Amino acid sequence: MEELLHWIWTNGVFYMLYFILIVIGLWTTKNIIELPFKERFSQWQYLNRLRKIRATEQKNTAIEYENRFLKHIYLLIKTTSKQNTEMNVVSFLVVSTLLFLFSTFIVVLKYQDAFLGVILGTLVSIVPYMMLHIKLRKLRFLMGNEFLPIVHSLTQNYNANHYDMYYALRETQQGIEDKHLRKVMIKLVSDLQVARNESELRMSVQVFVYTAGTSWAKRLGNIIIKSYLYNENVLKTLLILTKQIEDTEEMLEQEQSTALDTVYNGYFTLVILLASLVLGFYVSGAQDWVALQFEDKWSLLTLTLSSIGVVFSLIISSIVKRPKNDL
Repeated sequence: MEELLHWIWTNGVFYMLYFILIVIGLWTTKNIIELPFKERFSQWQYLNRLRKIRATEQKNTAIEYENRFLKHIYLLIKTTSKQNTEMNVVSFLVVSTLLFLFSTFIVVLKYQDAFLGVILGTLVSIVPYMMLHIKLRKLRFLMGNEFLPIVHSLTQNYNANHYDMYYALRETQQGIEDKHLRKVMIKLVSDLQVARNESELRMSVQVFVYTAGTSWAKRLGNIIIKSYLYNENVLKTLLILTKQIEDTEEMLEQEQSTALDTVYNGYFTLVILLASLVLGFYVSGAQDWVALQFEDKWSLLTLTLSSIGVVFSLIISSIVKRPKNDL
């Protein structure tokens, strides 16, 4: 026991001091090199992504539409469809054209009026486009209501992931509860991950911006490109964007509430049409009503025009009911 105490006082104290000195040195070294190492690692990830983009820059096989109308249809279908293939644009145009030709042929055959047939055929062929627009408007309405929380979460995750935009977006989409919005973010993250060159990367961001359809989304898209493609630190810009959205959100809510009267009027047209049909049935009787309504070509034309008008009224009301949360 005396030898142990003697060793502790003669040598153990020095070993203990050396051990404490080593621990302090390691802790100090860790604090000194941690931040530069993380920045270097982030730069290495950026250079690796850039090297992959440049290596496959000449292998771009994605279809890019120069025509503004075709590009608009492509973005609309890519945003609202589950299967995003370039052939969907061709399929959409074929279906719309067949609806136009079929409706025009039926009207010309029934009324011997080519002008009327073209007008009604055009209205019927627009319906698929309007239905896609309703789906897009629903997504934009959801994103408009949740855009501020998304930007706020993205800012926090961007700071927590050491200014790496890809990991920030991935963490952000995991925290979104609404399944439709989560699909939008998952699509963005997946497209960014598989993008083979700068053109495909920009198209991925453009689809996200088109889905939101607001000036805020355009600014966020530019921020994502600057951070992901050019490895810029955009934390300050994200904070400014968050503050500006917060300042304008209350004003936009007050303006959007004034559109409810228009929505109710649009839905009321369906009630008027059904009420007029029921009233005509009780006034004229069952057999007379069928003969007057469907055997007389002018009565049938009036019913057809009224039905098309009601369909468009319902579509427009569905669109107006979900205004964009924008400036």
